[in-house]
Amino acid sequence: MKIKFLATAILLLAASISYCQTADVVAGSGEETRLEPLEIGGGIPFMEALRERQSIRKFSPREIEPRALSSLFWAANGINRPGEDKRTAPSARNSQEIDIYAFTDDGVYFYDVQNHQLNLIQKGDFRQQATKSNFAAEAPVILVLVANYEKMQGFSSDDRDFYSAIDCGYVSQNIYLYCASEQLATVAIGQVDRNAVAKLIGIKDGKVMIAHPVGYRD
Repeated sequence: MKIKFLATAILLLAASISYCQTADVVAGSGEETRLEPLEIGGGIPFMEALRERQSIRKFSPREIEPRALSSLFWAANGINRPGEDKRTAPSARNSQEIDIYAFTDDGVYFYDVQNHQLNLIQKGDFRQQATKSNFAAEAPVILVLVANYEKMQGFSSDDRDFYSAIDCGYVSQNIYLYCASEQLATVAIGQVDRNAVAKLIGIKDGKVMIAHPVGYRD
């Protein structure tokens, strides 16, 4: 999946969108990619999303549309109350320790929540290394959820592990429900080579939790 820069004309339309992040990016740098401005609304009713929520392990190779990709990251763990810097997923003591990395066919990206953009970490296709499940590499994007322990100061080691696991579950369910609402396929995968992924993305004090391949239903 090639993640594309938005044209300047599209950015000028942001004022007409009900909600979007407004921080600047270095246009054309090749290192930062602005996600499409968010449109809050649409989708199916919540109860229907719960009914449709399911694990799907077959993916179309079709690239995810920019609008859906932008909404996917925001739904997972984006900022829904900008004035308070609060997220769509709760976290213990509001530590906001769950970070999201995106593995695509052209690189590994970090989801910069504050700027609602993707920052390039590694160039290349590492989807096969993201999980121990061969089918996951067929998805155009794999979201890897990571607990950043540097954000959990004051937690005991046991509490850190316990609460980060719970908080990861909240983000995972957000991904499931968004995919159900948009007729996308996803599944939570616990079989991840945590040491290899941690080395690839440069985690110093944290833990790779789970992976979510996402794509259109095959």
